[in-house]
Amino acid sequence: MRRLATFLLLTSMLASLVAGCVPVLTPAATQVSTPTPAPTPTAMTLTLPGKDWGYPSPFAFYPRGPGYIRMSLLFDTLTWKDKNGIIPWLADSWEVSEDGTQWTFKLHPGVKWHDGQPLTAEDVAFTFDYIKERVAAFKWFTTVKKINKIEVVDDHTIVLYLEEPMAGFLIDVAGVVPIIPKHIWEGVEDPAKFTDKEAVIGSGPFKLVEYNKEEGRYIYEANPDYFKGKPAVDRLVFIKVKDEAMALKTGTVDAGFFWGKDIDAVKELEADPNLEAIEGPSFWVLQIIFNTEKPPFDKVEFRRAIAHAIDRSKIVEQVTHGGAIVANLGIISPGTDWYNPNLPAYEYDPSKAKEMLDELGVEDLSLTLLTAGKFAREAELIKADLEQIGIKVEVKSADWGTIDGLLKEGNFDLVLSGHGGIANPSILRSPAWPATGYKNDEYDRLFEEQSRTMDEEKRRTLVWQLQQIIAEELPVLTMYHPKIWCVYNPSKLDTWFYTPGGVGSGIPTEQNKLVFLRR
Repeated sequence: MRRLATFLLLTSMLASLVAGCVPVLTPAATQVSTPTPAPTPTAMTLTLPGKDWGYPSPFAFYPRGPGYIRMSLLFDTLTWKDKNGIIPWLADSWEVSEDGTQWTFKLHPGVKWHDGQPLTAEDVAFTFDYIKERVAAFKWFTTVKKINKIEVVDDHTIVLYLEEPMAGFLIDVAGVVPIIPKHIWEGVEDPAKFTDKEAVIGSGPFKLVEYNKEEGRYIYEANPDYFKGKPAVDRLVFIKVKDEAMALKTGTVDAGFFWGKDIDAVKELEADPNLEAIEGPSFWVLQIIFNTEKPPFDKVEFRRAIAHAIDRSKIVEQVTHGGAIVANLGIISPGTDWYNPNLPAYEYDPSKAKEMLDELGVEDLSLTLLTAGKFAREAELIKADLEQIGIKVEVKSADWGTIDGLLKEGNFDLVLSGHGGIANPSILRSPAWPATGYKNDEYDRLFEEQSRTMDEEKRRTLVWQLQQIIAEELPVLTMYHPKIWCVYNPSKLDTWFYTPGGVGSGIPTEQNKLVFLRR
């Protein structure tokens, strides 16, 4: 047997030599295989649909929700929100005095601006002072007016003194105002016109690579030195697309964002095994805004007649096919902590509406209803309802910027428009909400009282009273709260969520920057 084994071994070695290789003989217990090299990670680009919302500096973005979101990718706030509520951000912790007028913030150490300079309490103090001086020119951050004095204790400690208690301070100031670098902005006199590349140097998770106004394109790259960790998305791109559903199907974009009447497209996309979807809350409202400084819209009886004349349920059914709910007449979204469910309904009753107009002596009335093109169908149904009670209506379409400008000027009859933030009581005060020209001393008193009330139950009682006044006085007639959806490719990113109460002071969006930070 030993001779046979030797013969077989020699035969094997000879065969190896013939094949041109020399075997290495090692005991079986010590044999090791060569490890396969780990694959080199590839950069992850996430492409999303969008359009132009202005240059994303804190003062040049278009002042609606998407504009703020574009800016928030570059700049940070003292606090932020995750899927559960308020969380520390630039500030690791905070304390408030018993009377609610003194807030002390401890900043996270080691935070740097995109240009490598350190972010300190001096930058925070500068930010609030700078915005206070220019708040009249840029009204997105009007809440800074509540700050009376600022004290810098050390590089990482700052105290903000308020002129009076502010119940929503952690959201409406600390969670909204973007902190800007003093070394860049201290010499800028007109911030809205400052659109140099330095204007978008922030401390945020991304840096701006490209902004193209005509194409509505934004390209961001990850900030590798971000104090919360490098984002999971290496490159974030927003592009303009004609059809979000088709762009998602073809892979042109990696997620699509849909509202209300898009429900049929969402149902079709949900059937795709490669896509997933989440549904969000209705922190947005479509409404008719009355010019309450102009007859006959200045009469509450006329506004109530209009409310009885419009079939809001039919509009929801025929336009959105179940993609919305009939709106709360007090504006605040159902399902939030502040919603008042006990409000008048103004049931659809065109006969009663006509009778009310006759009592007012309103006849041969012609008016203009202005709206954005995307609400043309709703406007036509409103027109048909009003013409049924003898009011002639001309529907005109304009872009959001034009509409918002006319609202500020008071140059309109009726406007069909909408806004988010309706989970936050702060939205119940003009100019935060567009009740153009509406004046009510009791309403103003209640609003100021609730804004100072630190006890949440007492504050809720006051907020309910505000909603009661809105529903009775009808400076606006709410139409519907749309449902919203995010449909996405989970193989690219699967961390999408909806922020309770909306991002910042109430923006109803899936694009909380936390989505892009971790998988």
